[in-house]
Amino acid sequence: MRIGAFSTADAALLPRAPAAFRTRHPGVAVTRTEGPSAKHLALLAAGDLDLAVVADTSAEAPSGCTPHHLLDERMYVALPSGHRLAGRADVRLAELADEEWIAADTRPEETLMHSAPAGGFRPRTGFVAADRIAKQGFVAAGLGVTLIPALAASSARADLGLLPLHPDDTPRRRVYAATPHGIAPSPAALAFLALLVEVAAGLTS
Repeated sequence: MRIGAFSTADAALLPRAPAAFRTRHPGVAVTRTEGPSAKHLALLAAGDLDLAVVADTSAEAPSGCTPHHLLDERMYVALPSGHRLAGRADVRLAELADEEWIAADTRPEETLMHSAPAGGFRPRTGFVAADRIAKQGFVAAGLGVTLIPALAASSARADLGLLPLHPDDTPRRRVYAATPHGIAPSPAALAFLALLVEVAAGLTS
């Protein structure tokens, strides 16, 4: 069975499902690819994947596939050690107006901050870094703050503080398991999908 997933799903959601799947279905070989959701939706449409874990930031489910909603992902702000806001229950974006942000692009519309401008907040990007490990390195050095999706929170550096972003400010990011449109999933894909739903429920409980 061929599966694909975006990188932060590989941090918490995806590894647990294959581990359980291997125990329950030892005769089925599982291969996986990593990359952005758009890549995996294209592979799914081309018949090169049986199932993909994808993220979507719009109000609509991704098109060109059969989506199975897994969870709505919250966001954390990663802060350097000793930051003035450390220890709070949550934080509003307005309280971070003077911070420099470490992001994948200078245009927030192309990053995890995609919905911030619509709410009147425009982050000031200090350093551009796409890799989440690199982002955390800049934050740990005291050069700014960054967003970390909930699925990647467990793999955050121990020397960073993670502060939940207030629910009213959290960018929408829905996570789906996608199967090919108009094609019945194989028994193996259905079994894997059931495990993903189970794992996602455990992560959000």
